[in-house]
Amino acid sequence: MSERRYSPLATLFAATFLFRIGNAVAALALPWFVLSHTKSAAWAGATAASSVIATIIGAWVGGGLVDRFGRAPVALISGVVGGVAMASIPLLDAVGALSNTGLIACVVLGAAFDAPGMAAQDSELPKLGHVAGLSVERVSSLKAVIGNVAILGGPALGGAAIGLLGAAPTLGLTAFCSVLAGLLGAWVLPARAARTMTTTATLSMRAGVAFLWSEPLLRPLFGIVMIFVGIVGANGSVIMPALFVDAGRQVAELGLFSSMMGAGGLLGIAIHASVGARISAQNWLAVAFCGSAVGSLLLSQLPGVPVLMLLGALVGLLTGSVSPILNAAIYNRTPPELLGRVLGTVSAVMLSASPMVMLAAGAFVDLAGPLPGLVVSAVFAGLVALLSLRLQFATTAAAATASAPTHTEGEH
Repeated sequence: MSERRYSPLATLFAATFLFRIGNAVAALALPWFVLSHTKSAAWAGATAASSVIATIIGAWVGGGLVDRFGRAPVALISGVVGGVAMASIPLLDAVGALSNTGLIACVVLGAAFDAPGMAAQDSELPKLGHVAGLSVERVSSLKAVIGNVAILGGPALGGAAIGLLGAAPTLGLTAFCSVLAGLLGAWVLPARAARTMTTTATLSMRAGVAFLWSEPLLRPLFGIVMIFVGIVGANGSVIMPALFVDAGRQVAELGLFSSMMGAGGLLGIAIHASVGARISAQNWLAVAFCGSAVGSLLLSQLPGVPVLMLLGALVGLLTGSVSPILNAAIYNRTPPELLGRVLGTVSAVMLSASPMVMLAAGAFVDLAGPLPGLVVSAVFAGLVALLSLRLQFATTAAAATASAPTHTEGEH
């Protein structure tokens, strides 16, 4: 009985981990392979940019595909096509048939199917969590733990694989992960879409955007989290590196801070999974955003390495709950027939907004310097902390009814 309750969720989590660890390894192996194959940083940049654009397009359309055709078919096709595209790179290279344009085509094809595959997996998590007797909040936190483990372990695994096997065989390893994730998803996910969707209008991504915009909690929550993600991204990718370069500090110190922040975030997510229900979501978010604000101000003082590592761990610990809270709110308040498109919309908007935030942060740092940049990020973090206290997380009866797990055709 216990296996019957927990095995579907465990299987889906295994698929989720395989999908994400494969992507994390590919994030290191692919640029390495591209540079060794093309001998050109310009081609490496073009490949990376093409991959990002393909991922954004896949995120915009992927949710609609999930809701239209069902989760199992989309998960299977995404995993297999992505795996074949990635495996084609070393295979074509081995026979001397891999051109630079062919390389980009394979990368684009694989990246375009990433978001639909993840949307297919994520949209079934609330139902399988219910089968396992777990709350939506706990399932969301467990999913975040799996994602963070993959993000932290992927580069290390990728580096070891490249050192032992080479970049091309490592890409074959990521292809295997993708295909296996697709097969596991196809086995555990429902095979058919809900019967309630009958018109092209209701199946378009506009429905997901309209729902997010009209939902009284998700609209402000998503806006607040977007601002916070922008703050974290700007700090990590633009402001902090500029600060360390200006101060003559070693890049290894920044790497230690990032690693400790990731480890602290993993612990923070685990704590939220264990005791999250005992504290209101508003308070979790307020503590997270205040921690980010204080962390930015302390970082501006350029502390020594021990304090820097401790600060990274504390900031990660305090902010780890943000992603699980957003996901749990989406799961709780989105009707099942819209969930794929809402998840796709959230992913697409986040991906689309990140480059603009980085550009704005870079322009500001060039104009005013990195220290004022950290102060500004602290001010924004403090503002979103205040705004988060005004959020109303009490689930309405309508939202609870809409998100209640029901029998789905094709369940195993």
